[in-house]
Amino acid sequence: MIEVGETMGDLPKNTIIFCGRSWKVPVAILAFLILATFAWGSYLLNNYDEDDFFHGSDDLSVSQFLVRNIAMPDVQRLYYTVPPAVVGVGGGGVNAGPVASGAIVGANGYVVTALHAIANLPDISVQVATSAGIRRFPAQIVKTIPGHDLALVKMLTTERFLHFRMAGVQTVVPGQAVFAFGRNMAGAPLVRQGTVQSADAPLTVGTTQITHLLRSDAVYSWEQTGGPLVNAQGDLVGINIAATGPTGKVEGFTVPAQVIVAHLQDVVRFKTGAAARSQGAGAVAAAAPSGSTGWWSKARSIVGGPSGAQGLGLNVVQGAPTGSLPSGLPFIDTDHVGGARIGGYSVSDILGLVMLALAAGITGGMMTMGGGVLQVAGMMVFFGYGMYLIRPVAFLTNVAVYGAAALRNNKAGLVQWDKVMPLIPWGVAGVVIGYFIGNAIGDSVVGVLLGLFALIMAGKAVLEILRPDAGDDLGAPSAAAATDDIDELLSLAEGKGEAGTSRIALPEGTARSAVLGLPMGLISGILGISGGVVEVPLQRYLGRIGLQNAIANSSVLVFWASVAGSVVAFLHGTGTGLIHWEAPVTLALVMIPGAYVGGILGARLMLVLPVRVLKGVYAATMAAIAVKMLIPS
Repeated sequence: MIEVGETMGDLPKNTIIFCGRSWKVPVAILAFLILATFAWGSYLLNNYDEDDFFHGSDDLSVSQFLVRNIAMPDVQRLYYTVPPAVVGVGGGGVNAGPVASGAIVGANGYVVTALHAIANLPDISVQVATSAGIRRFPAQIVKTIPGHDLALVKMLTTERFLHFRMAGVQTVVPGQAVFAFGRNMAGAPLVRQGTVQSADAPLTVGTTQITHLLRSDAVYSWEQTGGPLVNAQGDLVGINIAATGPTGKVEGFTVPAQVIVAHLQDVVRFKTGAAARSQGAGAVAAAAPSGSTGWWSKARSIVGGPSGAQGLGLNVVQGAPTGSLPSGLPFIDTDHVGGARIGGYSVSDILGLVMLALAAGITGGMMTMGGGVLQVAGMMVFFGYGMYLIRPVAFLTNVAVYGAAALRNNKAGLVQWDKVMPLIPWGVAGVVIGYFIGNAIGDSVVGVLLGLFALIMAGKAVLEILRPDAGDDLGAPSAAAATDDIDELLSLAEGKGEAGTSRIALPEGTARSAVLGLPMGLISGILGISGGVVEVPLQRYLGRIGLQNAIANSSVLVFWASVAGSVVAFLHGTGTGLIHWEAPVTLALVMIPGAYVGGILGARLMLVLPVRVLKGVYAATMAAIAVKMLIPS
């Protein structure tokens, strides 16, 4: 209290620091931060369902995204969330529209679609819906399954994508609610809700019958062909095929999830869901096996089968659907459920790959050439693999097989290192150039070239059977011929003799090395074969080298070219997002033992069987490959 007589000036001064400073600036900053916080919170709430705003969301499946922030999905969220994983698949032209839809089944850009819609496209592009609009990615076919009208393509990118989880269904119940998605010509999504009408329905197209299909009224337009059929949880039930029925109306069929996984699990590591919930007439869980008998660990691939589906017209399949199971009965797919798997491969697939490698090894061991042609053609025809996956597998197989052969030949003193070393850089350069040429021309052209190459080899073998003096004896050389070759080489080395007049003389130096090394590398890079079928005659006829030394030298050159090819294929494939190292490495590990054992067996057969028999078997093998590759099924 102020006493009488005191003045305000006599009171003590306020020394509190805050009061001695201006309050306007900090208050203004605080108010701005509060407003910014509310604005940011409002932005997040309004955009919470947008996939692009979540860290790591591209590694999620549609089903995971649906239940990310709510207990269970609903139909409205299903319509909103599924379209980013539905793509348009079309040609590679700038203005080319989609000819089919597709479903992204792997975060790294694997897409499953209908084979008949894209089989004749020279180039393929995939149109993906993003927050910035439709984006186009070039793509290549990785594997085809003609018997079920399926194609697996890989977008050439390392980006990540929202993708589907495969429905973990062991049975299909007619009456189950499903949703068929697709993309129209303008790239806009379309969807129709329907039900499963029947299970295990076949579809007859000409002389081809596609089995193990679902029937659904959710498919009503060709624009849904290749697109996904999903359940209420957002899991992929299957891939749609729009067919024209007897009345001319579109009827919907679907290749179910277990068929897709059974055929393609060797390339893609699918995400799979729990057993589906019953949504219609009947209970799925009651009829489904449980535990270790789950379909995902028991799926058995049907390899091969009818190939006529490749000749189907674009978009709508022109075929009459046939019968189906009675409505209301659960269906267990016994053809794709059962049989153990090892590393994602069914036992039947592993045995098939081993037998193919064994046959290729025997062919190469008997005739010192042609094994690579059989391996590549077999992987294309019988297993449906694309060249992007075949090349690294073939190169890795050659590294192991020809590396062992080179060691044996070197131990035997047959390798002429002074003649081989100048050729290695040219062989390496050739395989690198050939790899990119082969990628540029596409699998269809490579298949034709492989067929023509096999036809030439078959013709050469037949000519040598009819006229033994028409070509070089690729079996064991006679003692007289071997002695003449050695004497000629020794005389040339000592400067006492001249080259035989029957062989073409090459200039020494760089030109000689290029002629002897580059063609082998080019052929190997383009076709994926070893190149020994080219290198041995080059060294024999142009290099003036004896047969045994030519084979030994060729094994060294093929080994180093294959090492270079493997490095380039993996660097380019993984760098562009085309392949992932697991698939080619696993395939190579499966095939290398068979190829190695086959090579040993073939070499022994060469010593015990008559040359005419060997060449006859070789000619028949090459002719069969030529017919298969050159004449459409």
